[in-house]
Amino acid sequence: GWVKYYLDAIDLTDREHTRVRAKVNVPGLLVGGDASDPSIVYTIDYRWNSGDTATNDFDVLRIRGSKATLLAHTTIDGWVGSTFVSGKSAYLSAQRWVETGKNTGYSRVDLHAIDLSNPGHPRDRVASETGWGWLVAVEGDRARVTAGWGGQGIDVYQLRDGKAPAFEQTIRTRGFWVNGVSRQTSVWFAA
Repeated sequence: GWVKYYLDAIDLTDREHTRVRAKVNVPGLLVGGDASDPSIVYTIDYRWNSGDTATNDFDVLRIRGSKATLLAHTTIDGWVGSTFVSGKSAYLSAQRWVETGKNTGYSRVDLHAIDLSNPGHPRDRVASETGWGWLVAVEGDRARVTAGWGGQGIDVYQLRDGKAPAFEQTIRTRGFWVNGVSRQTSVWFAA
């Protein structure tokens, strides 16, 4: 089947009487926008290729009125999880299947850093030493990724402009799975 995604352009000029100004057809789900250019938004277009292979596109769009124009896209191998846009970069995890032989292989989750400084040419950098963690938070120049087979910890990666994130440390947590991380001054809370 076919799926169509739409963004509602909501006019906030009069906060007492907000209204939908336009319905904009876009490829994928909204994941963020460019803080320095409000006409640019980012989407993830989830799709399946040949059987059960997930291939997603990170799309850069320019919105004008009720029209979206695709400026560029970057294909991400695997199923994309939560996406965080921070400044001129987007960070996400993607799970893919790695074939090791006929009907054998393993699941792998990679951490991606997409450079958005040139909206017409986003560049994806992958931290290939990951392997099983899902991105749960981006704060400042650090990314927090679930760690361990049961997600019983947090891997911390340093974010570096124009380069793949670099592993820094693992912090073990109590409990079965980390669902989210929040920072309050110099204390992190993990749930």
